[in-house]
Amino acid sequence: MAAYARQAVARSSSGFTVSGNNVTLTSLVVFPAMAGGAGGTVTHFGVGRDSSGTGELFFFGTVSPNIAVAAGITPKLDTGTAISNAADALTNTAATDLFKLLFNNTTWANVGDVTGLVGSTSAGSFYLSLHTASPGESGNQTTNEISYT
Repeated sequence: MAAYARQAVARSSSGFTVSGNNVTLTSLVVFPAMAGGAGGTVTHFGVGRDSSGTGELFFFGTVSPNIAVAAGITPKLDTGTAISNAADALTNTAATDLFKLLFNNTTWANVGDVTGLVGSTSAGSFYLSLHTASPGESGNQTTNEISYT
């Protein structure tokens, strides 16, 4: 069994579904099974840029139901895992376009010059992390991140 590690999710429609002010996982994300260590109860997930280290945390949300991680348990986040209303002050159309740019690497047309806000040449991935308490607004990817072997 492998130790806990953040899981890469493609910045495309194969990784995330965007609808209005909501972003959900397109498919199940499976973390390594716990073989040893302290484990804990996963209450939150994070979406960040780095596969390890303190990396910048972009979004976080609650995990419901919580996941009690102990020896032999394989934590999983399903398509019900959602980032909701993360852009509260934006209109639904603007929130959808912003989230599509971030999570699906889709150009946001008609913003700025004629090309809009253009997606990346190489979309890359975001990295999902598991947390035993809220990382909070000022947290990073390691804030309350679970650890096990």
